[in-house]
Amino acid sequence: MAEEISFIGSQNCCVCFIDIVDSTRITTVEIGQSEKIKLYYSIFINTMAAIARDFDGTIIKNTGDSLIFYFPKTTGTISNISMMDFKKVFECGLTMIAVNAIINEKLKERELPGLSYRISADYGIVEVAKSLTSTSEDLFGPTVNLCSKINSRASPNQMVIGNNLYKITKAAFGNNEYHFHQVDNYSIDKNIENQYSVYSVSYKNKKSNDKMINVYKDIV
Repeated sequence: MAEEISFIGSQNCCVCFIDIVDSTRITTVEIGQSEKIKLYYSIFINTMAAIARDFDGTIIKNTGDSLIFYFPKTTGTISNISMMDFKKVFECGLTMIAVNAIINEKLKERELPGLSYRISADYGIVEVAKSLTSTSEDLFGPTVNLCSKINSRASPNQMVIGNNLYKITKAAFGNNEYHFHQVDNYSIDKNIENQYSVYSVSYKNKKSNDKMINVYKDIV
């Protein structure tokens, strides 16, 4: 019997997870109509996917109210990865936050409620798998799981990163471009020593991305 998925190897890379806040209530109570729900999700997913690709991200999967993607250029050993490729992870997430106003403007024009979302990213080992029913690769393992778990530690329209990604990038970016602030710990288990630190990411100085952000006005 053919297996649905087969694992083809392990690798280290940056993984990112973005999730709409309170989407179940919004789509059930505030929208309700099937066609409008489709439009609501398509505006969000298509805009986020376009931004991810612009920063060399590869989409793994989407569930309507969330999107998981990774950055292939961060694959491999730390010594062989350019810090500029890690920078793209931050620029991607912060651009996604910056276009929130544009997304909500699109939704308002179509008489749909506004939305907020949380973004999380981390670096670590992933297990790569291929499926019989899909041509794209899928990722599994603790890095993917942790990235999704720490997402809830972000405030709406905020980006957070896990301790692994923080340790790699704090020296390169923490003194000039980005401000890292520990916002919480994620309890991996009941052992108090297994607390995983979570950090918010923001620009140290307000950065104008208006020209680039305007690119995403006409996606949907």
